[in-house]
Amino acid sequence: MVTIFFEKFTLSNGLDVILHQDRSLPVVAVNVWYHVGSKDEEPGRTGFAHLFEHLMFEGSKNHNRSHFEPLQKVGAALNGSTNTDRTNYWENVPSNYLELALWLEADRMGFLLDALDQPRLDIQRDVVKNERRQSYENRPYGMASFHLQATLYPRPHPYHWWTIGDPADLDAATLEDAKAFFRRFYGPSNASLAIAGDFKRDEALALVHRYFDDLPPLPPLPRLNRRDSDLQGRVSLTLYDKVQLPRLYLAWPTQPRFDPADAPLTILADILASGKSSRLYRSLVYEKRVAQSVIAFHGPSELAGEFTIEVTAAPGSTLEELLEITETELEKMRREPPTAQEIARAKNTITTSSVRQLERVGGFGGRADRLNSYNVLAGDPGRINTSLDRYLAVEAIHVQQAAATFLGGRRVQLEVLPEPARASSTSGLDRSTMPGAGRPPSFTPPVPQSHTLPNGLRVMVVERRELPLVAFGLMVGAGSITDIAHQPGLAYLTSLMLDEGTTTRSSQQIADEFEDMGSHLSASTGREHVLLSAETLKEHWPKALELVADIIQRPTFPEEELERVRREHMTNLQRIKDEPTAVAERVVRMLLYGPSAPYGHPVTGTEEAVEALTRANLVGHFQRRYGPAGATLAVVGDVSQEEAVFWAERHFGEWKASLARDGESPALTHDASLGATTVFLADKPGAVQSVIRAGKVGVPRSHPDYYALTLLNYAFGGQFSARLNMNLRQAKGYSYGYRSFIEWHRRSSALMVGGSVHTAVTKESVVETLREIADVRGPRPISLEEFEAAKAGILRGFPSSFETLAQVLDHLTDLALFDLPEAYFATAFAQVEALTLEQVRQAARDHLDDQHLTVLVVGDQKVVEAPLRELGLLLVVVDYEGRKVG
Repeated sequence: MVTIFFEKFTLSNGLDVILHQDRSLPVVAVNVWYHVGSKDEEPGRTGFAHLFEHLMFEGSKNHNRSHFEPLQKVGAALNGSTNTDRTNYWENVPSNYLELALWLEADRMGFLLDALDQPRLDIQRDVVKNERRQSYENRPYGMASFHLQATLYPRPHPYHWWTIGDPADLDAATLEDAKAFFRRFYGPSNASLAIAGDFKRDEALALVHRYFDDLPPLPPLPRLNRRDSDLQGRVSLTLYDKVQLPRLYLAWPTQPRFDPADAPLTILADILASGKSSRLYRSLVYEKRVAQSVIAFHGPSELAGEFTIEVTAAPGSTLEELLEITETELEKMRREPPTAQEIARAKNTITTSSVRQLERVGGFGGRADRLNSYNVLAGDPGRINTSLDRYLAVEAIHVQQAAATFLGGRRVQLEVLPEPARASSTSGLDRSTMPGAGRPPSFTPPVPQSHTLPNGLRVMVVERRELPLVAFGLMVGAGSITDIAHQPGLAYLTSLMLDEGTTTRSSQQIADEFEDMGSHLSASTGREHVLLSAETLKEHWPKALELVADIIQRPTFPEEELERVRREHMTNLQRIKDEPTAVAERVVRMLLYGPSAPYGHPVTGTEEAVEALTRANLVGHFQRRYGPAGATLAVVGDVSQEEAVFWAERHFGEWKASLARDGESPALTHDASLGATTVFLADKPGAVQSVIRAGKVGVPRSHPDYYALTLLNYAFGGQFSARLNMNLRQAKGYSYGYRSFIEWHRRSSALMVGGSVHTAVTKESVVETLREIADVRGPRPISLEEFEAAKAGILRGFPSSFETLAQVLDHLTDLALFDLPEAYFATAFAQVEALTLEQVRQAARDHLDDQHLTVLVVGDQKVVEAPLRELGLLLVVVDYEGRKVG
């Protein structure tokens, strides 16, 4: 369908180099894979591969500072990750900074140990332990994967331990242990470098030779190619967690990546649990209504694989019921092959996903990453062009055989149950000079073509012909600020019900038709809008558009589907209590604006309000708020304006609003946070981390200070090397990530600061948060260096925000939502360029205020309340609806 052209070279020191050119955007991706993961560790020394992922960003001999600092100054995006088999690092940079990225990668490949010292090891060890708390220990069902993997792969299998490692092993690691691990696995002969995007071949190859040629190879490494799990028979486990709903996990050991069984098992997972038409969803969630959700996936790795089914019970259901129904469906699959329609649907889903991955040159899953993946794990980057064929060649009998062969006797069954009530507890080359930029590339952001239908529907089109994909979104001004008083969640529940039946299709027929195309409908409700969006292969997009037109013009809100959707949504509302971050995101806006204010009440509603909503309420809201006037259809991809307008007129030309649209109500921006700085504490017993949010209500998106505030946020907390993160993560190790952000609206904004911190340093983290806010508007304003770095980062990173269809669709949605001109993105560049340091400093003085902040802490009250009271601030204990307790 799409061929990716590339060249592969191997340097004399063993480094594989892959080059892939794409000149469509002035962006180049640098991607490095090291063939080392947690499987290469030893018992008692776990977590080293992941720890080194962190240490590799801390500086090397010739750049003895954060790896993020010079790259984010030039607008780059960068990250890394570790799994059982490999560690990868990537940077997406403006194309004239390719040399900078290669210089940094080569320096940490060859000279990291020159800069690695005990303080850096200690801080990153604390950061990793905070990451474990945030990602697993403090998250509902978070520890299930640890128990599942350890049981599925009994010792001494190298997949027995989790990639993030055992805290005791990390604590015991010495500096010499860490250095020895690096010397063994980090070098050119155990690495693959992929460069993809906008570069000149000969210049890029010369830079690779310049910076990597004289790095010494590693001693030969013994390589384990395959190791099956030693699991014998069935194992049943029970785990208790701070959750409301039981969850059932079933996992079977399978075959490694690229095994002939890999593709049939992936298609089997899709047929079982991908989408509303899948077998397990239809049976467990839709028909019998005993499950809240179900997923299935095949996870092949280098040495072995696993097939997992995960079912969360609906309230009142038992795991025995779920197991019985799941076993029945599995037995059907073992006895009879799936239908031709099921096979076609799964292949369309996989094809669409494969093509969508090709949109990005860099980042996780982009072309550079995939080329390295196939090179390191299969020895052939050319598989990027043939891997899809494995799935398209699968026949129904292959799926049946895979189910019969692998989903049988060897199995781990893990039940996660709600925790009972109990007491809580606690070379000749000079590498020392950083390369400058090459010749600045040119970039002109797309300007959408616009056409308005006679009924008022605006059609905006950006033509992108690189891939046979089309993304589109229909935006209507029916967000949660239009909720009727005392009916929070009305707009959200209405949007959930749109695809649950029309005058021509049932809920299941709508799901089937989308999934037959390998697509799905996404309905998102914000404060000020509802967006219905989909992305499909070009051949399917007129059909997908017709489905959305049917949904938006002829919904029936059937009673039986409403009760099912309401029940599922009520359960999700109740489960928010399990997730501290979700509690914080919900409660902080109630505290900022007021719990019943249009910008303060929960978008998803409250249990009491949602329970009381009737079909008549939803129909009335739909009739008042949904219509073509003021709505926008944004289309991006392999389609012309003429085609898009033709199909829009055909499918939406007769669309009319049912009733006259209500005007926007006044006083939407009520600010409940006008008093002195107050700490609100929401109790999460036993939490190993506290989630902190500090914020205040700010100015609307249309305010003249929008650009100054955007730059201020970037420098203060908007990216990794900003002040907040460098303090609370990098300098002190309190958090895995601590940031700031601005939630922009038409009539207000919410300025937020926060992150998750170790419970033991909750008070200290609040102190640092308040000090940083006070400093940036007072004694330590944004410096000239910070200002210039932030401006450069924003401007140079701008082109990469137009890489994928989804990104461009987001931009078009912003244009429509905030009434911006079609040529806005061309002028925005100049607006940022024209900013002065004094404007940014003045914005901090005008819009930040450490004396009138709302500070929310979601954490273990027994542990954190007394230290927080030592701050001398007013402290109010609140529940998960923002109401004062006691």
